[in-house]
Amino acid sequence: MASKLPEHDEIFKAYTEHFKGDHDRDWSASIISAISLISCSAAPPHPRAVIRLTVQPAHANAFGNLHGGCAATIFDVCTTFVLHVISRPGFWQVGGVSRTLNVTYLRPVPVGTTVDIECEVVNAGQRLSALRAVMRTVEEEEDGKEGVVLAICEHGKYNTDPPLKKL
Repeated sequence: MASKLPEHDEIFKAYTEHFKGDHDRDWSASIISAISLISCSAAPPHPRAVIRLTVQPAHANAFGNLHGGCAATIFDVCTTFVLHVISRPGFWQVGGVSRTLNVTYLRPVPVGTTVDIECEVVNAGQRLSALRAVMRTVEEEEDGKEGVVLAICEHGKYNTDPPLKKL
């Protein structure tokens, strides 16, 4: 697992603060308050982050499992964060907008389950990016055993940064 640097915590805090406020009464607010940054690396070729979340009742469907739409929102929020780790003026500063968000659901995720969302930048060009993520259960420390894969995601984004001012 990649480690994280203090500046990654600062970027994560600024990113999550953006979502907080009275304007946000949807899943995003309950997701943001439930996530924490576990590890992060901006190193090429594939910058990555691991974000942890415990599924709350607000995230559930009528059967007490993570709602599919909420899972898609979790993937959207978490994969977009990794772009902020590599952003710079004129390069993915505002996170862009989603072009595609494909989620494959493999297993139900009951309320109370703690999951890691392992996100990575596959490619980030000037206008388009390709991101992916895996949601897995958090296993007790058992000789590095990975958790069970619950869902996977491919996320395509379009950069909406305003043009840089020329000198």
